[in-house]
Amino acid sequence: MNKTHITIVNQGVDFIIDHLFETLTVDMIADHCCFSRYYYHRLFKSVTGESIYGFIKRLRLETAAFKLIKFPHLSITYIAAELGYSSSNFSVLFKIHYGLSPSRFRSCPRLPLEPGSKLVLERIRNLQKNKPEALLSRMDRQISFKEIPDINLMYQRFKGCYQDLPHVWQVFCEKMERLFPGFPVEYYGISYDDPLIAGENRCLYDLCANVPRTVKVREENFRKIPAGSYLCYYFDGHVRELGRIYNDLFGVWMPHRGYITGPGLCFERYHPATEGGNIVMDICVPVLSGIRAQIQK
Repeated sequence: MNKTHITIVNQGVDFIIDHLFETLTVDMIADHCCFSRYYYHRLFKSVTGESIYGFIKRLRLETAAFKLIKFPHLSITYIAAELGYSSSNFSVLFKIHYGLSPSRFRSCPRLPLEPGSKLVLERIRNLQKNKPEALLSRMDRQISFKEIPDINLMYQRFKGCYQDLPHVWQVFCEKMERLFPGFPVEYYGISYDDPLIAGENRCLYDLCANVPRTVKVREENFRKIPAGSYLCYYFDGHVRELGRIYNDLFGVWMPHRGYITGPGLCFERYHPATEGGNIVMDICVPVLSGIRAQIQK
């Protein structure tokens, strides 16, 4: 696949993700990438294997499925409205995509048949129903709220299984060291998918580096993490613990403490102490406050 074409399509994917809950048209996305709608739509499908509208619809419905499972205190009406659908249209589209109504999916999800996914879901459900005070208190101590300024990043997009990321990260870091010798590169990761929803081998993830934009690097992808208020969870542990921490943060701590995700990107900000299988980082999540979350019940 032509690398320039992939970079151009990534620009459109970034635009879609950044405006997912807004009205989106092929013309808007093509104009953003400076191409005609007909050429860009063909290029997008050749790179991603999906039409632009099909890609948008899938991302919205997977977001809905994520919130139905991880945020049981949110009403289906609220989730539909957040995605720009009426309740009736949302129910029809969701049932076509997942084979179940949203309410049925929430009570008995139809998820990709991945090893261990049933056990993971059962654990989340048990912790949602039985308030785990020890777990919540332990996570409270790891959480802070921070105002984070705009961050401009060079990124490499990965699609596959999160378990393959350690090797991909090693190659990416070596590349940054070659491109920017002697420059103190800061590393970030942007997770777009929950393996429970998308399937373990279809997760989209950006490996990112905060590098000087004055350096011209051909055919590379750049994007911005917008300034905002973020919930930051401090993680210091082995990479194999990370999936459980994400599930506990989104599926247990946030609903029990009355928070929901707000508009923006969830990202990982790596500390220099990260080495080998051990990871030290902040998981940064744009959130709506507890008061706002309670209103959505």
